[in-house]
Amino acid sequence: MIALTQKSICPFCFSKFSLQEIRFRCLKPGCPGRALDPVFAQARGYTVVEMGRVLVPNKRVLGLGLTTDVECDTCHTISRTRLCPICHFELSHDVGRIDQRIIAIIGGRNTGKTHYIASLITRLKQEVGKNFEITVRMLGDHTQERWDRDFYTPLFVRKTVLQPTRPAEIDSAVKSPLIFRLTFDNGATTRAINISFFDSAGEDMTSLNTMSIQNRYICFADGIIFLLDPLQIAKIRQRQELHSAAVNVPPQDPKASPENIVGRLRDLFEREYNLRAAQKIKVPVAFTLSKIDALKPILEPGSELLRHSEHFGRLDLDDIQSVSTEIANYLSEWIDPNFLGIVDKGFANYRYFGVSSLGEPPDVSNHLLTISPLRVEDPFLWILYKLGLIRGLKAR
Repeated sequence: MIALTQKSICPFCFSKFSLQEIRFRCLKPGCPGRALDPVFAQARGYTVVEMGRVLVPNKRVLGLGLTTDVECDTCHTISRTRLCPICHFELSHDVGRIDQRIIAIIGGRNTGKTHYIASLITRLKQEVGKNFEITVRMLGDHTQERWDRDFYTPLFVRKTVLQPTRPAEIDSAVKSPLIFRLTFDNGATTRAINISFFDSAGEDMTSLNTMSIQNRYICFADGIIFLLDPLQIAKIRQRQELHSAAVNVPPQDPKASPENIVGRLRDLFEREYNLRAAQKIKVPVAFTLSKIDALKPILEPGSELLRHSEHFGRLDLDDIQSVSTEIANYLSEWIDPNFLGIVDKGFANYRYFGVSSLGEPPDVSNHLLTISPLRVEDPFLWILYKLGLIRGLKAR
């Protein structure tokens, strides 16, 4: 039996609440009880507008156990739409009855976070999901609509480069997570969890104060995929091979350099959790070089980064370690050994990864002939492994 005092965390405002505090919303369009909802408006940064009536289960109903529906006291329609009691964010219908995990996908401007999410989810729904017996579906209208509009249709149907995510201060909708249900079939047992993905704008990573306000989810994440743009590394930008290969090198942005971005993440955890200088962050962090297709001219022949990973039902731990070691060696050369020391001294649980969300650069019109993601699943599968959700395999 589910305890009503059991605590859940809102995936929008990250407030903790007990199940007995959950509110409901009447969604009947003609309900005469529709009213302004200043709580919802303030949390979202929206103008206050008339919305469905917020319903509070009565104490008699709560005494019978977990409330799954409430009758509107105005129009008498039954509502099953649950709300966070603090910010009135619409919760999943199974809140309190299923494992909830938060994955933060962060990085500076032009690191390709939106492309990464689009390619990762598509891979999970196809070959990767099949190999690990994982099924993926989207929860709620917000996730489904945003996925179709902002991710899948423009990239995989129209084959056009996605628009950058706008800062949360301008578009508060980006503060809402994309929520996916992952179901793991392990033969005799089946396990389901809800994964909340956050796609933050690079501009929201440019200062510690902005990160604290707009990206609060980072400190609540169960795992972090930290995308680093290799084309913001000075020694890479200077390589003649890249310019000869017509690689589109973006304008230099000092605030988006890997050193600055990683330092800001460390500062955020120190401030939010009052960490001492010698304390390491324990959350699994996948430091991930994006756009590795652009690095082909300067990578060693036979590089592990240029071949697809092969994980058949279990994470190939030898492959993960091999790639991490190779990237660490490159970063020691491209940045300096001190960068590796900052990561090692500040983070207890990390690996280095390299991915290409598109497989090739777009043409001058920002169109793509083909989309062939490379290794995009590796950081995510590693985090699932660290969370005990999939198994790993090492060669004997």
